[in-house]
Parts: sequence; structure tokens; C-alpha cells
Amino acid sequence: MPNSHVLEIAIFTVKEGYQGDMPALRAGLREALKGFPGLLEFCAYSPVQNEQTFADIAKWDSLENATAAANAFAAGDPRFAPYMQAIDGLVFMGHFSPQAAI
Repeated sequence: MPNSHVLEIAIFTVKEGYQGDMPALRAGLREALKGFPGLLEFCAYSPVQNEQTFADIAKWDSLENATAAANAFAAGDPRFAPYMQAIDGLVFMGHFSPQAAI
């Protein structure tokens, strides 16, 4: 499928005091993700109400590439260390593919 891709959605809370650091931390995260094959797009979302809950959405060319980056993050890859330090807890993490047209 030429239009095939995978969305990786992560919703997480950050530790108190890190909210203002998120733009810089996300710039670093974006650079780290670029080191993995298959990243198509990265979008960062900031809270509207709960000021400690954030969402990141990454678009990958395949589940394999999305999983490789997620596994590196989970394993404590040092490229992600500054971002990981800010995270208090993971609310949701999952991978999704587009629904086929009916």
C-alpha cells in the first residue's frame, strides 16, 4: 500500500517543574527520533487543561521501525535520557494503522 504508515501515540505526565522545559526537550527528542529509520513526522501536543499531561504522535513508515524506536526508548537508550528524566508516568502508548477504505 503506497499510503501505508503507522501512528505511534504516547500520552504521558511530566514531573512537577518540567512543564516549561518541554519545548526544548521535545526538540531533542525529535533529533533523537530522526536517528531511527522510517520516521515520517513527529507532532507534540501540550495540555489544554491538565498542565502535566502531554501527548506525542509520531508517524512511521512501518510498525517495525516504530517498534524499534519504542523499544530503544523503553530500554533506556541514552539519546532519550533528557526526555525520559522529565516523564513521571505513561498514561497510554500504542500503535495504529489507517483503516482501509470501505
